[in-house]
Amino acid sequence: MITHFLNSTKSLTGRLATFFTFVSVVIGLVTFLMFIATLQWSEDRVGERRILIDRDEAAQRFIQGESGVIQIDALTYAYNDLSLLPKPYDEFIKGKQNFLGEVGHDFDPLSHMVYVGHYWVKGEQMPLVLLSQIDRVEFGVDELVYSGTIVIGLVAALMFMFGTLLYRLSQRLIEPVNDIANQLEQLSGDAQQPFEIRPGAAVEFQVLTERLNTYRSDIHALLKREQAFARYASHELRTPITIVKGANKLLSKAQPTEFQNRQIERIDEASLQMSTMVDALLSLVRYERDVSSCESRVFGKTELEQIVAQNSAQAITKNVELVVSVTSEPVIDASPAIVNMVLGNLLRNAIAATNQGKVTVSLSEHCLVVEDEGEGLAEKPNQEGHGLGLLIVDDLCQRYHWQFSLTNRQGKGCRADIQFTR
Repeated sequence: MITHFLNSTKSLTGRLATFFTFVSVVIGLVTFLMFIATLQWSEDRVGERRILIDRDEAAQRFIQGESGVIQIDALTYAYNDLSLLPKPYDEFIKGKQNFLGEVGHDFDPLSHMVYVGHYWVKGEQMPLVLLSQIDRVEFGVDELVYSGTIVIGLVAALMFMFGTLLYRLSQRLIEPVNDIANQLEQLSGDAQQPFEIRPGAAVEFQVLTERLNTYRSDIHALLKREQAFARYASHELRTPITIVKGANKLLSKAQPTEFQNRQIERIDEASLQMSTMVDALLSLVRYERDVSSCESRVFGKTELEQIVAQNSAQAITKNVELVVSVTSEPVIDASPAIVNMVLGNLLRNAIAATNQGKVTVSLSEHCLVVEDEGEGLAEKPNQEGHGLGLLIVDDLCQRYHWQFSLTNRQGKGCRADIQFTR
């Protein structure tokens, strides 16, 4: 269920919005941190350059005779006597000949820019230390919050603009897919209702909708023609068969000879097979794909033996033994005409492929198996079989969701296997 939700285009807009929100928060946070870091770095560089300027002035004044502590400006003090240096800063300059940097913590009263160096007087090196209250000119908490708010506000505005653009893109690229999918689900049983697409959708989706409507109209027209063919062909094909059957019965009442009796039996069997084939073929062209509406019935031993007997003429001529084995009688949805069509094709193919030996028909609760002792399948078998053959068998099996397979047996011969599923 979760996988279906994550892979569905119906949730794609929400997933994109969630992902985009997460990315926006990360970008805003990174931008804010980069802004604060850059601001502090800039302040430190400005403070260093400023104290270096003050260093030159302090050295000049000490060379001119001033000593001890001198005030360069309102922020900076210079020392040439380390004993006069405030105690909190001793640890920062202890043991250092050269140093330049900010000491203390941000927003701390002891936070100063410190310079440690020296100057020369008459060839003698003199220590020089400068303390500058750089925190007084740096951004305070209020200024940082204010500037950070401006940055976050600008980023949020940009994210809102991009989010609006994403929403509009989803309306043009994602929502039309959901609309078409919903219509496919809702209008699956109504071939006359056209698909519709919102006017703002991308051109490709509008073209797709037009093509879907065209294909649906073509399929609807094709189904109408098939249904019309089934109605008309039912009458046109059954009438000649009925006439043949009636004429054959009249001939059987005229005390025919033995030869004529055999011909009458052949005509009767052929007309019965023809009638069965017509029923099966007409069921193919009728648009009755919902096999769940068919009535279930038991496919029994008597029906199986009758089908085998109807297709045994060639086996008798070739002296091929027909063996019927029934271990269980399955429940199926197919009509007797369909079963006759399927099994008759398989049985005639098996007999035609067997020159001597036997053909075995096995029926169980879940499968029907026809095995022969012929030469087996060629390297490139004819998928169409004999006449309509395997093509119709395969189509009928697909219609009733049966699993049909044709394989070589170990030794010799073929095995046709139909697995019943309901």
